[in-house]
Amino acid sequence: MVARALDLPASDRHLLRARARSMTAPPGTLAPRRSRPYEPYPPGFGPLLLRMLALRNLSWSGAAKVMCPMSGVCKAASTIGAVGRGAKPLDAEMLDGFAATLGTPVSVLAALTGVRASPENRAPAPGTVDTAALVWEVRHQVDRLTEYAGALGGPDRY
Repeated sequence: MVARALDLPASDRHLLRARARSMTAPPGTLAPRRSRPYEPYPPGFGPLLLRMLALRNLSWSGAAKVMCPMSGVCKAASTIGAVGRGAKPLDAEMLDGFAATLGTPVSVLAALTGVRASPENRAPAPGTVDTAALVWEVRHQVDRLTEYAGALGGPDRY
């Protein structure tokens, strides 16, 4: 869905977001999110970022697949997981990737985490901002919206 949404013109991204807002999950299908066995994270900002991704239905591998086209930060799922487990420190590059994926200004994450933002950091493209908002809005409707994005003309990359 992310790949398709990023390549859509702004007007079609707005149609896709409107469709997402209009969709409701069938009664009884929304269950409380359960932690996965690998998610007992220690306290810290890396684990907080991973929990924020999980609320968007992004596992480590899902986050890796989404972060690359949204931010240009292409890391392995294990690297993203290592940040969550505290085995890899959060650095400026990863901060940029998390910020774009979560739709949060990097300056906000930098202020919260104490990690200095990268000097080449720039404002995300409007498509990235729209797509990050879409990821949040569709966390329960991904499959149906992926089909709709394809019907609007977004490419099928995956």
